[in-house]
Amino acid sequence: MNMFVSIFGGMLLTAMLFGLLRSLRLSNFWAAVVAAALPSFAYMIYAVVSWPGLDVLTMHIVAFPTVALLLFQIGGSKDAPYQRIHWAPKLMIGFFVIITIILGGFVYIAGNGVPPSVAQWLLPNAQGKTVYTGFAGVVAHGEEASKSIAHYRSMDSKLTKLGWVVEVTGLDDLQTGVPGEVRVKLRDQRRGGVVNVAVTMALGRPGQPAEKMFDLTSLGDGDHVAQVLLPGAGEWLAVLRLAHAGENIVFERELHGR
Repeated sequence: MNMFVSIFGGMLLTAMLFGLLRSLRLSNFWAAVVAAALPSFAYMIYAVVSWPGLDVLTMHIVAFPTVALLLFQIGGSKDAPYQRIHWAPKLMIGFFVIITIILGGFVYIAGNGVPPSVAQWLLPNAQGKTVYTGFAGVVAHGEEASKSIAHYRSMDSKLTKLGWVVEVTGLDDLQTGVPGEVRVKLRDQRRGGVVNVAVTMALGRPGQPAEKMFDLTSLGDGDHVAQVLLPGAGEWLAVLRLAHAGENIVFERELHGR
């Protein structure tokens, strides 16, 4: 579901529910409560079935009650059609509206990149290009970083002991919504094909569990291939796993969906 359709459609639904409940002579307070609760719970159920991410869920849960609160303040008591809004509720409503807009911008950029018209004002040499954000070349420190470095050294050591050369092609050519061929070639020191290796690949957002799993089909002589489809635009992490004789060799590669 498109985020902007769901969030603004839900806000419109909240306003319509409030108007309907008020026309049925429900009190202003309970009309606001029900109008906020129904879209919020409906989206929470949808989020359980198809998890959109905690940031997207937070935006929706903030947006719907904000609309209901605004309508509650405007509605006044049941007998009074209008009541002047105090500055404190105005400040609260404005704060949540600004937070919703900012979070919506961040989520849009994370999934679709910075629009070229905006990027050319903020970034050099970005005219006419969609810019995808990612972490710059910063070397992390600490316990987790040391574990990561040890992991990569361990994988390199395993390849060296086995005498394998791994070639991966097709990852950089993947596009959103278009299946692309990813090919993995396994060669030994004599450039012969390495057989009896199970090759799988997982796709997920950085820092998130894998969303897609692919089993690469062996073509013989050390060649493996799969049709891979990027679920969406933005930054992805491809995890390639080679399983052979009880050993697992794992590689990671960042991708930028277009």
